Amino acid sequence: MKSAKSPQGDQRADILRRLRCAVGHLNAVIEMTEDCQPCEKVLHQLNAVQAALRTAGFKLLSCQAMQSEALILASPSSEQRAAELKRLQSLYALLIQKSEPCNEVIK
Repeated sequence: MKSAKSPQGDQRADILRRLRCAVGHLNAVIEMTEDCQPCEKVLHQLNAVQAALRTAGFKLLSCQAMQSEALILASPSSEQRAAELKRLQSLYALLIQKSEPCNEVIK
């Protein structure tokens, strides 16, 4: 069992803090939309949500990379090392893929 003071525990706490921050910003977006706040203010909060989620995602990937490094260094099998590197590459690609613009037409 990992201690809360371990590097992994600290990273997990930071990731959770950032995700909770995103939830707070998203709740603000919902309230602002319900209150018919100006678009500029709502979009500013949406940007804050996206930034918090992006940061949490990169921190999560960083944590995984450290775990994968240990696995790769300890593995005697070149196939296992290659598979883990490919897995990390896939995770990175998933994290950085850009979202497609909305196809809905505003009328």
